[in-house]
Amino acid sequence: MKIEKKVLWAISLSALSLCTYNQPVLASDTDVEILNYVEDQRREVRDKEKNKAINEFKAELDAQYEKEGIVIQNPQESPIIFEGNDIMYDSVTGEVYGKGNVKITQNYSRMTTEDANGNLNTGDVDIPVHAHVMQVSNPTLDINSEKTKYNYNKKTGVMNNVKGRVDNRYISGEQVEFYPDYYIIYNGTMTRCPAKKPDYCLTADKIEIYPDDHMVAYNAKFLIKGQVIYQTDEYSTKIGTNSEGNNTLIPFRIRYNDDDGLVIGYNINKLLMDNVTAYADLKYTTKHDMRNIYGVVWNNAGNTFKVESGKYEDDDDNWLERKISYVYNYGRRIGNTPFSFNFYNEYGLWEQYGIESWHREHNLSLYHDPINLDTEGKFRLYPSIGYKLVYEDYNDSNYNNFYYDMTLLGELNDRLVAYTGYHYSRTNVDNSLFDYNTADYSKKVSAGLSYSIDDKNRFVVATGFDASDDLYLRDLDYYWYHDWHCVETELKYEQKKDKWSLHFNFLNF
Repeated sequence: MKIEKKVLWAISLSALSLCTYNQPVLASDTDVEILNYVEDQRREVRDKEKNKAINEFKAELDAQYEKEGIVIQNPQESPIIFEGNDIMYDSVTGEVYGKGNVKITQNYSRMTTEDANGNLNTGDVDIPVHAHVMQVSNPTLDINSEKTKYNYNKKTGVMNNVKGRVDNRYISGEQVEFYPDYYIIYNGTMTRCPAKKPDYCLTADKIEIYPDDHMVAYNAKFLIKGQVIYQTDEYSTKIGTNSEGNNTLIPFRIRYNDDDGLVIGYNINKLLMDNVTAYADLKYTTKHDMRNIYGVVWNNAGNTFKVESGKYEDDDDNWLERKISYVYNYGRRIGNTPFSFNFYNEYGLWEQYGIESWHREHNLSLYHDPINLDTEGKFRLYPSIGYKLVYEDYNDSNYNNFYYDMTLLGELNDRLVAYTGYHYSRTNVDNSLFDYNTADYSKKVSAGLSYSIDDKNRFVVATGFDASDDLYLRDLDYYWYHDWHCVETELKYEQKKDKWSLHFNFLNF
């Protein structure tokens, strides 16, 4: 028996979306980050393709909708299909009961159980027994619960003993509460490792998730092979569109290079009050001892203000100490246009190579969304432009820096990705007081190539040329990436500098 009715009984748990991608931030001399950005996207796609249950579920619904002549044009107005071996429905009160192989389907979402009751008028559903929820996308869901109450009109509900997959992360919890703008996991775990006993995971007494904004975990523990490597009373991190790139949840990192030796780092965050977080980036290096960063930051509606101090290192291994720094940043999209802007302001006491100066900086950047040069979006152009004003009290110097960037990316096939870029910066290390995060030369041409040998091995060549010196080759770097299931090793050799480095990137948090 089947009942169809256009009501708000949609499995709309989009609040569970935990991971999206921003445009790549190019910081190195060769712009190799754009290749890693593409690889991260491809890894997400490969993970989704491996979810056979979701793919089979979509194929099943496609066949059912085609057979019954159902055409979904507007997902928000899709009919609810209530099926079961034994269905009772009161068209006056809206009450509905189902026994035996009960399926509640809307669009590409479905709840499956053996016993369900609810009310089509009020939007309530009550499943006192085991239920299975599947959803094809936005986000992808494949989760189980032992007891479920949900109201589709109010978008609120509770699931008990939850376990399953949300997009490319696996979650579990004694209880999950859903609200229109956020949800809470109690006594839960979160990981991207698909093993029955995950190699890595985050556990917490309580995890609050505010989609595309931030996540807060209370009494959080980070485990590797069942051993706690880090624990904190409260851990907060940006997620979704509010995150800075494809950040993993784990605050622990390991790397080795010729300049710093072995580097072990931790990130610590403590939410002090609404929108205010204290943080510490702790870093131990065998060649430089401790190089820590401490700060307090306020975030609200695109505005950020932070007070920070510590020792910083850029991609060229240049160190800088900010004894105190006050930073205000504001960025957002310009209406419905493809343009976004960012306004960065800093006033701080900088020290490098024995030189100490009060550094004042104002930086306005304008970005255009990636421009697709073909119908499939395989060839994309990333343009940006900006203007920066810098004043240094050490020598009363002023720098007026006009800069622009243009990077072309091409996904030539499933294994081969290439890019080339042109970057201009009026200010460089030759005419600046400090060389930290400063262009080595004003006109740079970058180019690189990534070749995926298989799903676990990738080889990269990245170059940087001085365009003001007859395209003199300034940087030639080689990379080998290997995926060890939950850890990726990045072996890098910089030929021009004769330097080696090894990074361990945790993939499955």
